[in-house]
Amino acid sequence: MDVSTRGKGTGSKFADKPAPVPIRLKATLLRHGIRHDEVAERLIQAGGKFAGQPLSRSAFTLLLNRGWRPSHTPWEQITEAIEAYLVERGVPADEIAEIWTEDLIRHHSTKPLNTRLGEIRRHTPNENAIEIEPEMLSAQAKRHFNLFRDPFVDDVQGPDDLFMSADQRYVREAMFQAARSGGWFIAVVGESGSGKTTLRRETIDRINREHVPAVVIQPKIFDKEKLTAGSICHAILADVKPNEHPKRSLEALARQVEKALVESGRSGQTHVLMIEEAHDLNIQTLKYLKRFWEMEDGFKKLLSIVLIGQPELNEKLDERRYFEAREVIRRCEVVRLLPLDNQVGDYLALKFRRVGSHIEQVIDPAAIDGLRMHPKLSRTVRGKGGNEVISQTYPLVVNALITKAMNEAALHGAPRVTADIIKGV
Repeated sequence: MDVSTRGKGTGSKFADKPAPVPIRLKATLLRHGIRHDEVAERLIQAGGKFAGQPLSRSAFTLLLNRGWRPSHTPWEQITEAIEAYLVERGVPADEIAEIWTEDLIRHHSTKPLNTRLGEIRRHTPNENAIEIEPEMLSAQAKRHFNLFRDPFVDDVQGPDDLFMSADQRYVREAMFQAARSGGWFIAVVGESGSGKTTLRRETIDRINREHVPAVVIQPKIFDKEKLTAGSICHAILADVKPNEHPKRSLEALARQVEKALVESGRSGQTHVLMIEEAHDLNIQTLKYLKRFWEMEDGFKKLLSIVLIGQPELNEKLDERRYFEAREVIRRCEVVRLLPLDNQVGDYLALKFRRVGSHIEQVIDPAAIDGLRMHPKLSRTVRGKGGNEVISQTYPLVVNALITKAMNEAALHGAPRVTADIIKGV
C-alpha cells in the first residue's frame, strides 16, 4: 500500500465523504500521547508491492486527516489492528467506539475575535518572510496547562525575562557601548520578530538601571522615508536642549545642534541616535548621517548612531548598489540577529519558567526537534552552490507556532504538545 496510489482510483475516502474531514482517532491519539508512527508500525500491509511492510507514517496521517483508505489491505484488518493497539495503551472502550466518526470539533476556530488579515498585513509582505496568522492562547489552553497568563504576551517586563543567545549578547553590548561612548556607528539587522525592538528597550532600561549619563535620541517620525537631516536636528535639540527654540535655516540649526552637543558632552553626557525601521531611510538621509557622526569636540566624538532595521537595510548599506553613499556605508558596522536554532528549547524553557510553569509540563522533548524542522521555520533560497535552507527560528514565529500547538493540544485534551501536534499546525 502506498500513498502515491491515492487519486488513481485504487483507494477511497473514508465513508465516501466528498470533503476531507479528520476522524476522531486523531484526537484520541493526541489525548493519550500516542505517536502516529507507533500506530503505523502495527499496520502490516496485505498486498501490493509493499506487502508485509508496515504502513508509512505519511499514509497513516492521510488516513487520520482525510479519511483515506488503503487499496490492498482490508479495511477491517486496519481497524482491528488499531483498536487492539488502543486497548493495549489503556484507551477506554467507549472512546474507542467513537474513533471512526468524523471530528467536526476539529474545525472550530481558536483565533481571536475581530481579527482581520488586512489589519495584520498592513504592508506588502516580504517574499522571504514567514507568514503565520497570529492566534491568542485560548482560555481553554490556559486552564489545560494550568497557566495564569500567556507566556508570549507582554512577556518581557524586565531584564530577567530576556533570553540571551551569544549573538544577542553581542548586539546588546554593542548597543550599550554605543550609548555610553561617542563615535559608534552600527546597524542592527534582523528579521521581523527577531528581537530588535526588545534589545533597544533593554538598552534604554539598562542605561537607567546603571545610571549611565547618556541621552538616547529617537526621532518620532513614523514614516522613516520622510526622515530628513532637518528632522534629525530637531530631534537632537529636543532631547539635548528641550527648552531651546530651533533655528529656521538648516545651516543655523546644524550649528545650534553641534553647540548643544558640545555643551552637553562637556557636562559629562554621551549621546546616541537610535533610528528604528531604518530600512525605510532614503539614501540622501543615510548620506547625511555621516555629517552627524563627524560632529566632535577636539578628539571626542559627540554622537553615536545605531540603525535598527530589517534585512532590507543590508541593501541600503551595499555600496555596490548605492555607491554615492559609500562614505557612510564604509563606516557603518553591521551586526545581525541570528535565529535561535538549537537554542529554541532553552528559549521556551525561560518563557514558561517566567510564568511559573515548566516546559516539560507543556511540551514533549521530541516536539522541540519537530519545531526546529517545521516548514514554517525555514525557507529555501537559491545560492551559488544550489538551493540552501535558511532557518527562521526567530522568537515571534516560534511563539506563534507554539501558541497554535497549545491550543490544538487543549482542544483535543492531549496532556502535552507532541511532535505530531507540531507537525499539524
